[in-house]
Amino acid sequence: MGATVESKAILRFSGLSAQKMRQVADLVRGKDVDVALHTLRFVTKAAARPMEKLITSAVANAREKANAADTRFDADAYFVKTVMVDEGPTMKRFRPRAQGRAYSIRKRSCHVQVVLNAHAPKGAAARAQATAAAQPAGTKAKTAKPAKTTKAPKAAVAAAGAKTAKTPKKAAK
Repeated sequence: MGATVESKAILRFSGLSAQKMRQVADLVRGKDVDVALHTLRFVTKAAARPMEKLITSAVANAREKANAADTRFDADAYFVKTVMVDEGPTMKRFRPRAQGRAYSIRKRSCHVQVVLNAHAPKGAAARAQATAAAQPAGTKAKTAKPAKTTKAPKAAVAAAGAKTAKTPKKAAK
């Protein structure tokens, strides 16, 4: 993996409403790319096909980034990080009805943005590589020291307990 592990693709002016597209977006958010594509193949909603093409496009964008940076590309290492569905412009049309009336028809559209990210590398060697990359050259990693706890003396605890004791209620008249 190279330095650029994020990839995105945008679908604009899709002919489906944002509400219908969000139902499909919720199915794939956070899943691995291969699991998300497999899920979309069996979903019977019209929004599944554009979402499938969009994720495929984002994978192709990641592949092109890896080729440009001369790094190894592994499609199985990517997952769907975010899926944002926003409303697009609404076309307003009118339908003739009885007695000279007209009913309005709103043809909604939406914009969809998919961001893929690569999983963090696993294993001790990968963790060492990640910490070495995070540290500036020539510095040592500092370990966090546990906070010191102080114990309260028994007399202070007893005095605090005495203060919280209930006082007797006044006798009824």
